[in-house]
Amino acid sequence: MVYSLASELGRDDNDLLWLTIVGVTSMELYGRSSAGLAVTIRSSDSRPTNGWMGVRGARIRQLLRDEVRRLNPPELGSKDSRVAAAEGAGIIPTTARSPEDTSIRLSPEPKFLLIRHWSLYDSMLHSPYLFSRLRIWSENGLKRLHKLLAKMGVSLVQCKQSYTHMDMMVKKELRTKLLKYASLYNLDDMVPAAETDGRDRAGAKDGWGFVRSWGWRATLSAQDVGVIIGALLEVGRHSTVVDEEGRIRANHLQEAEDDGGAAEAQEWVGRFWEAYDALEE
Repeated sequence: MVYSLASELGRDDNDLLWLTIVGVTSMELYGRSSAGLAVTIRSSDSRPTNGWMGVRGARIRQLLRDEVRRLNPPELGSKDSRVAAAEGAGIIPTTARSPEDTSIRLSPEPKFLLIRHWSLYDSMLHSPYLFSRLRIWSENGLKRLHKLLAKMGVSLVQCKQSYTHMDMMVKKELRTKLLKYASLYNLDDMVPAAETDGRDRAGAKDGWGFVRSWGWRATLSAQDVGVIIGALLEVGRHSTVVDEEGRIRANHLQEAEDDGGAAEAQEWVGRFWEAYDALEE
């Protein structure tokens, strides 16, 4: 609603659009929409529902994709042909196009968590989407995950190294292999379908996620930012400390006696401003 108002007033820009995208993505991330990572809710008669849980939510996400295209047109004669080729191959972007690049891009984001920060294995292991469908909390669930990776031809040695430093051929083939074997494990919504790649039709890149760069400093997806901001709100930057013997103990704020909830309220306010500042950083 705020972004629509800013757009009507002609004050919309990439910064406000990004905050809107992060807000919508956080609702999906924590299961408050039909595109939630953990659960996909459908009506009993399999017909599309109205409201945020159905048609309205899908329309909002498509409008955001259209806004990304409008405010971030493709650069003609891009200097970095390697980055352009990677995007064309359906590889999720992990770097900016240039040191001054602050654009928002569409990306075929898989339903994994913090893949740019972790290894492919850790990202899949901590994904709520895979956690519920493969039942990774159990030994049999872990075996299913390992079997999926084996069918894809990705060794545990490869997938346990940092994703940003993985072999480029593995990255290029990752989405294709995930699409090929997803149906065997009831993972049909794990990555955007190949049919969404077409650029010659309206509505191309349906279901794709959003990524923004801050020059060489960072390139993060809206989902990454949603997880990070959520962690700052729930835990804070300094919720635990390590003593001299390497043991983790709770923050002194949590150990202090709370007089009428004042200390707890102060801690929550501090977390809020930390998360707020992180959006600007």
